[in-house]
Amino acid sequence: MNARSIRVGILYNVCEPRLVRPKETLSERALETAARQAGAALLSFGYRLQWIPVRNCIEEIVAPIRRLRPAVIVNLCEGFRGHSAYEAQVAGLLELLDIPFTGNSSHALFQCHDKFRTNAILKACGLPTLPSWLVEDERQLPAAARFPLIVKPNCEDASIGIYPHSVVRTRMALRKQVARVLAAYDQPALVESFVDGREINAAIVEESAPRVLPLSEILFQHYPAGLPRIVGYDAKWQAAHPTYRGTVPVCPAPVLPALARRLTRFALQAYRVLKLRGYARVDFRLDARARPYILEVNPNPDTSREAGLARSLAAEGIAYENFWRSQVRLALKKK
Repeated sequence: MNARSIRVGILYNVCEPRLVRPKETLSERALETAARQAGAALLSFGYRLQWIPVRNCIEEIVAPIRRLRPAVIVNLCEGFRGHSAYEAQVAGLLELLDIPFTGNSSHALFQCHDKFRTNAILKACGLPTLPSWLVEDERQLPAAARFPLIVKPNCEDASIGIYPHSVVRTRMALRKQVARVLAAYDQPALVESFVDGREINAAIVEESAPRVLPLSEILFQHYPAGLPRIVGYDAKWQAAHPTYRGTVPVCPAPVLPALARRLTRFALQAYRVLKLRGYARVDFRLDARARPYILEVNPNPDTSREAGLARSLAAEGIAYENFWRSQVRLALKKK
């Protein structure tokens, strides 16, 4: 099918500051950038574009789809009405409308949105995960947990809710951080063992079959002394912040072949176990003995040209434009 005969819808979030936490809007604004860049990539092949901005009215999604009936949708939506929990529901709406779309299914998005549930599934399948506890009441802290620990919202992405004080080393600090998460994010807190080691990301793309791109590592170079080495919200989004300047991505990551094979195998296993499709990212931490643990599985990673996925694509020799063309083709094929 000729690209010029195919209408592609670009579904993306428009940042509504009143619907999100004022200090955590940068990750929302990045979606508009990713949408523009994906659209430009597809325009270079001659695809006809239909922009579908997602605000706070469901009819703004449904009406243009019904009116123009795109052949496929690039789904860059990560929530609705300021709630990331609705990310899966928007994908479900596309499924009910019988429109093929890029990225993961509503089932996969729903499953991965719950970090504790994802860890339980991965652990049950024999994959390495860190000890974790789901806490819904600050008075019921895990008794068996050994410090240091990290506390974060259970159902957020883009490092939302993760800051230096998220790493705790005493019972009092744990109680305080759990209370902070419960109050600020209106969801359970995820308490995990904290491993202060190397952080490596495995991006996965699917064409005829899923494959792991060159591994990427976050180097904590010139990281502020005294702060726990994590890629928190400021380190990921605040360009002027010391932790942002202190986290340097490098791709391909300098890892030994045996370790690279293990990480690749674990990433592909997680991808298949969670029934992912299209593209995803699996984040690892290594302990002092270089043993890897899966930190998170991201079924909807940042696809902008400046982000880790694009960095791994470039290291593999895959042009950004070709990535989006293959994702559109894959979505149409799956249909």
